[in-house]
Amino acid sequence: MFRLLSFFIWWFLFSFTAWASSYVGSEACRKCHPKIYRGWRSTLHPYMLQRISLETLRAPWEDTVLSFGKKKIRLYRKGTEFWVEIERPGRREAYRVDYVLGGNWKQLFLTTLPNGEIHILPISWLVETQKWDLNHYWPSTVYQERCMGCHVTGLRLVRKGRVLKTRFEELGVGCEACHGPGERHLKAPPEEKAETIVNPARIPNARVASMVCGACHSRGETPDGRYRYPLNHLPGRSFDFTFVLKPILYPDGSSKANYQQYPDWLRSGHYRAGVMCWDCHEVHSKGPANRFQTKLPGSRLCRKCHEVENKGVHGLHSVNNCVGCHMPLVGRRGLIRDIHSHQFRVVPPAWTLKIGSFEKQPNSCNACHYHRKDPPKRLQRILDYAREGLNF
Repeated sequence: MFRLLSFFIWWFLFSFTAWASSYVGSEACRKCHPKIYRGWRSTLHPYMLQRISLETLRAPWEDTVLSFGKKKIRLYRKGTEFWVEIERPGRREAYRVDYVLGGNWKQLFLTTLPNGEIHILPISWLVETQKWDLNHYWPSTVYQERCMGCHVTGLRLVRKGRVLKTRFEELGVGCEACHGPGERHLKAPPEEKAETIVNPARIPNARVASMVCGACHSRGETPDGRYRYPLNHLPGRSFDFTFVLKPILYPDGSSKANYQQYPDWLRSGHYRAGVMCWDCHEVHSKGPANRFQTKLPGSRLCRKCHEVENKGVHGLHSVNNCVGCHMPLVGRRGLIRDIHSHQFRVVPPAWTLKIGSFEKQPNSCNACHYHRKDPPKRLQRILDYAREGLNF
């Protein structure tokens, strides 16, 4: 116990020192790396958390009234301010919206309470379906303790009783969130530049290197259960002993929820083969293909490394559909399953048959729009025949 306590004290002091004196902000990086900076600005990372405005808002707001059972929620504006009024039997409260979270798939709305705590309001806008949804975060979730470490750069929290003081270097995932504090790098002479900044691709330990992405693309908590992200984690360091992975999984081990790509990858053949996140994804640009920032569209990326013959199981469909079978949409972000598995393995209909329900255990075949209504038993039989080289 004493050794564990000593470790946490050291970790806190180290992280505080790094936060207090070493961050310079992404604008400082722009001076020497203008092309990389412009590419990064085209990605989703800089826009994870933004102050609310007409430019950052993705949802209809003017005079909108939402009803969820006995709860009525009214959205309105006061000049340049955006407000949410929550009405329940015998109670009515109004909260000013200070920040919006996300906006590519789903957008959440955040308010700051008098004690400094930031809370996620009970509504979310689902961009894909253009619908409002009720979420479970309100009012118990303290955003700074559950989420904020992955949505800003250089976060520092100080709690005194019920008061929570929050400081950060910049909104969104900035350069230093992945490369570490840049003050030494900024001041170093040219011959020392490379040694004074973290480049994940140059970290020899693949697991530690991947933690630069995994710190936020995973679910878990600190050992004390208070924070749902690796508190004070710095790129280039391991969080194996300061963060406990707790992914939400289906019975077959597939991810059931969002931002679990890191634990998925740890269970994949790609991890064992040394294939890293940035081998498939663009990290400094939007990429030529899609909002997932992949280096090539869809299955063209897979076929750069995997040569597949159009026979057997791969003869069932065009071999261009690697993603559809090996990265099925089984995870749920909002109302629909729109999260690709990153274990890179087919989930056969046999798993659905074993558990008894597609809702409780989805599979690659029924997750496809074309086969969503087909009986899992029939789809599994076709797979078995194809494996044995039989006609069906």
